Amino acid sequence: MANWPAPQPSVRRISAIDRFCMLTYQTSAEAARYARGIVPTLGFLCAVLILALGVTVWHANAMAQERDLLVEELRSERAARVEATLAARGVEMNVATYALDTRVRRDLVEERMIEQEQRSTELDQLAQQVEQEKLAKADCVTPQSIISAGL
Repeated sequence: MANWPAPQPSVRRISAIDRFCMLTYQTSAEAARYARGIVPTLGFLCAVLILALGVTVWHANAMAQERDLLVEELRSERAARVEATLAARGVEMNVATYALDTRVRRDLVEERMIEQEQRSTELDQLAQQVEQEKLAKADCVTPQSIISAGL
């Protein structure tokens, strides 16, 4: 505000505008005193908020790193589980294949044994028939032919 010479009270009365200006000046002075006290407080509050923001960002980064580590560990555990499952299935398949091969081979061997027994029986019968025919052609008498004739 400009410095005007103070009017003499007897010369002039204080008007409403003058009173308003005086109130504004007093309010401004009080506001300045109040502002002088609040500015450091607001500065301190801003510093605390910035510090809290920094701590929050640091904490969020730490949580993100921990999450990334846990995700990597989970991936490796899943891969190990899948690998173990595949290995177990492979072993199961090998055992089943071996059992099936053994069973099939055993069945084939049994079939061949039965065929060989049948063939052996057929050959024995054929050999007896051939022997009987040769004996009949040769007209020979053997002890067995006497026994089989019932004489």
